[in-house]
Amino acid sequence: MTESNCKTWLDEVDWDMIQEDAVTRYLEWGNNNYRDDLRRPVTLSDEYSIYFVIDTWGERPKAVLMKMNKWGSESLCEKQLPDNLLAGFHAERGRVRGILEPTEEIKEWLRRTIAKEEC
Repeated sequence: MTESNCKTWLDEVDWDMIQEDAVTRYLEWGNNNYRDDLRRPVTLSDEYSIYFVIDTWGERPKAVLMKMNKWGSESLCEKQLPDNLLAGFHAERGRVRGILEPTEEIKEWLRRTIAKEEC
């Protein structure tokens, strides 16, 4: 996937959702606390969550907008992280390979950057 426009999805982004919670909510149904108001279980077949992750599997970390539902996940768009955010990201999250939660600084950058995009 190449860098693409994310503005279409901006109003639907759940900035508090992380990959682990999305997997638990949509793909591991027996792993939910049914009394938890914050992370209620999926009850409708058309439910989904849209959230950002930081993909560090490649040469350079990138922000990827994900859509997760009970059938799995798909990447909607991605943004390369600017150099000025990488040091803070590595300081908070380390240099591990994987799918990680964005830092607050990256979330703010994404909000500003995406809001300026033209659809």
